[in-house]
Amino acid sequence: MSKRRRVGPVSFSEEEWQAHLERDERRERQIRALQAELAQLQARVPPPPDWVKPNVPEPSVEERKKRGAREGHEAHHRPAPLRIDATEEVDLAECPGCGDPLGEPFAVDERLVEAIVPGHVRVTRYRIGRYRCAHCRKVRRARLPAAVAPPRSRFDWGSHFLVGYSSLQGLTVSQLRDLLETNYGLSVSTGAIDAMLRRSAELFAPAYAAIAKAVRQGKSVHVDWTGWRVDGVNHHLWDFLSPEAKAALFVVARSAGHTVPERVLGKRRKDRVLECDGGSAFNALGGRKQRCGVHILRHARRGLEGWETISDAPDWRGLRVLEKIARGVLAAAHRPEGRARRAEADRLKAHLQRWLQVEREGEAAQALQKFLTKHSDELWWWAELGVAAHNNLAEQGLRPHISKKRKLSWGSRTVGGAERFAQLASVVQTAKMRGIGLAELGARVLGGEKDPFGFGAGPPT
Repeated sequence: MSKRRRVGPVSFSEEEWQAHLERDERRERQIRALQAELAQLQARVPPPPDWVKPNVPEPSVEERKKRGAREGHEAHHRPAPLRIDATEEVDLAECPGCGDPLGEPFAVDERLVEAIVPGHVRVTRYRIGRYRCAHCRKVRRARLPAAVAPPRSRFDWGSHFLVGYSSLQGLTVSQLRDLLETNYGLSVSTGAIDAMLRRSAELFAPAYAAIAKAVRQGKSVHVDWTGWRVDGVNHHLWDFLSPEAKAALFVVARSAGHTVPERVLGKRRKDRVLECDGGSAFNALGGRKQRCGVHILRHARRGLEGWETISDAPDWRGLRVLEKIARGVLAAAHRPEGRARRAEADRLKAHLQRWLQVEREGEAAQALQKFLTKHSDELWWWAELGVAAHNNLAEQGLRPHISKKRKLSWGSRTVGGAERFAQLASVVQTAKMRGIGLAELGARVLGGEKDPFGFGAGPPT
């Protein structure tokens, strides 16, 4: 049934038609009056002087920037895949216009099309033989290679690595079960998922110990922590990153005090620099400490926020000067080592000393003055030893686990699960820093390599 309206003829009486015409004429007179008034107003406005120019001039057609790379620069294309799985010929038998046969092509163009193959499960049946020794009369049974699958498990090590890596991305046990059921057609119980995570952690336990040793022997160690939940109880996720050793160590602990870094890093070492922020947990640690310049810059900016204008903030001039000093420290730390860098460090150090001698007003400026006065010797190791002037590496190491694991799965359910998470996160992050995939690392460990990361026997140089 059609829902179109059927409009019939419209008829007006003579009086109604005259009313319509009068209404249209009145509207026309109003439009002409408004146009005349607009012309009078425009005539009263004086023209702008010659020196007045628009703030953003309209570029000409020749000056408009062309989209993409500049002329003469090499084009940026996604690199072609190294492996070609199949090659198909696309032929044209006859002309689409006239229908005559075309014969053999005089040139061939190539186009690569990449397709994501849906996940599938490959089931392999292993026929394990039993034998009876003719000499000792004992029954002997062949063993499945340990690199294929763990004992008493129906899943190979590749499936274990897939589940472990997906768990680090924030998937809960129920989400892991749904992933295996939806994408691979595997119905897996909660206990099987937990057992796969436990076996993966046990496999990489020696690698985790090697990471802890490499971090402990690193020249500089970036340390930070964030909140973590274990079965609803507040815990803390610590990370220790050594850029020289290319190693990252994660630890879940109940405490947020100095006992955790003391237990992980061992005794005080004179040749190590601890990169940290202004947290009180690091005050009791011995040895050299480099306080983060980005945190100082951030706190100086925070003292200027929340006011109608910057000049309304207490001691706004002092906070702006400190912000300038912090920016100078971060910029000077990126300079190559040499006389110019040391001279810039001396100038910034003298500027900060003059800033500390002035009595400050406002809560933010006074807190910064108190902190910088107490830790003035922990701000300049970057100029003497060439370490970083910030603790961004530690914060960037924690950020993926905050945005994925903590916000999606609310941390860990058990203490053992938290320890497994710390071990797998350490192994995966260290492998990324060294350019090794998790499957390749697992093959090295299963192959019996004692040093799968390549740390070496001694401390890293």
